[in-house]
Amino acid sequence: MFMVEPGGYSRHQPINNYFFAIVPTAEAGREIDRIADGFRRLHDLRGSIIGTGRYHISLCGVGGPGPAPDEVLSKLQAIGDQVRCQPFDVGFDHAVSFSQGARKRPLVLANSEGLPALGWLQAGLRRAMAACELQAKSQFNPHLTMLYDEQIVLETGIRPLRWTVHDFVLIQSVNGEKRHRHLARWPLGGG
Repeated sequence: MFMVEPGGYSRHQPINNYFFAIVPTAEAGREIDRIADGFRRLHDLRGSIIGTGRYHISLCGVGGPGPAPDEVLSKLQAIGDQVRCQPFDVGFDHAVSFSQGARKRPLVLANSEGLPALGWLQAGLRRAMAACELQAKSQFNPHLTMLYDEQIVLETGIRPLRWTVHDFVLIQSVNGEKRHRHLARWPLGGG
């Protein structure tokens, strides 16, 4: 959580999240839509599909009530500027519901073999955040959420979905709003 001065926000302000993420290509986004729709029909799920404008793989980030202070946004921009990585492939081979005790559980795409290149990028961002005194969770379970639903879907194989990652983005999302704002984008392959 980013720090704010006491009295600098109302406890009624919505939580703003700022996170680094990978977004799928347009073609992969359309395929994710098809996969999500297939699971909705097969399992009679009622949750809305998140959709191509909001699909992402979260890497790490910060959040708190109200907009982030300029200092935090400057640090996040600097972190994105310094992290370097070559383009890599990412892919998913199954879907499963995460059972987090919540009423509505995320139905996600995941990979049975892990995604080491994605893990390296996430670890680099996490180390850079720590160097800037921004806390990021060390636990990382790469996945892409397709929808939320009350029903649990057990692990189910899918036709493998892959794409090449050429960049990563900094996203702002506000709890309760169904949109993402891309604040910055960094191409891979530099440095």
